Amino acid sequence: MEDGTTIEGEVSNDRNVEIAADEASSKISQLKERITDLENENGTIIRENKEYKQKVKELKSSVRDLSAENVNLKKQVNKVQSENKASQVVVARAAELDTEVSRLQHDLAAAMSDLKESSEELTDLKRDLMGIKVREKEKDVKLGAVEMEKALLVAKVEKLAGLESSLRDELEVKEKEIRGLKKNVEELKVVVGSSKNSEKLKNELENTIEKMKADISVLESSLDEKEKVISGLKTKEGAVLDGAINGDAMVEGGKKGLNGGSKTKRMDICWGINRCCCCCCCSGDRMLHTSQKETLI
Repeated sequence: MEDGTTIEGEVSNDRNVEIAADEASSKISQLKERITDLENENGTIIRENKEYKQKVKELKSSVRDLSAENVNLKKQVNKVQSENKASQVVVARAAELDTEVSRLQHDLAAAMSDLKESSEELTDLKRDLMGIKVREKEKDVKLGAVEMEKALLVAKVEKLAGLESSLRDELEVKEKEIRGLKKNVEELKVVVGSSKNSEKLKNELENTIEKMKADISVLESSLDEKEKVISGLKTKEGAVLDGAINGDAMVEGGKKGLNGGSKTKRMDICWGINRCCCCCCCSGDRMLHTSQKETLI
């Protein structure tokens, strides 16, 4: 009994051992697989670790590069900030310049307007200057005409003075002739009064006396006319002198001085001269010559 129990116990232990061995083999297999997996995982981890280390190195290198780049960026930032400040100054200056440009444009517009007005005024002044030059030229022409007229008037005044002197000489001669004729008349009256001889001689003497009286009357009227002519010549001479002196005033007065008074004076003077030379004096001379011939006869 005890032996059977022992055998059964041993068989049971063997089974247990086999089961445990199987379980251990299974666990060992599992552990081996786990070890293999762990080794594979370890290898993977080692590779990854190497990769990580490489990446760390690369990252460190990148960090160094980034640090250097960061320094550069800081420098650039500082530079940009400085440039930004400068740009702000530039912007402020640009704003000031824009304001200045606007003001200058406004001033330019005002200056252009003033220039346009000045150009118009200059055009008007040029037009006025041309008109003044034309008027000055006309005045020069008129002044030349007045100078010529003045010279002509002076010559006529001299001629009138000579004519007046000649007329006065003629007046003196005619006055002497009148006195002589009056004396002859008185003598003839005495002769007629004392002569009783011939009626024919008496009639002839009376006729001669009547003719001499007529001649005396003609000569006296001629003397009166010549006195009037001399008085008119004096008046015209004064007018001519006034016209010559006031020649410049006639130029300033325009065409009135040239075409008005002076022309009338010239006509009056010429008419007076012609009247003196052609009418009174010559007629008086003809009368004188006729009376002298009749007296001689």
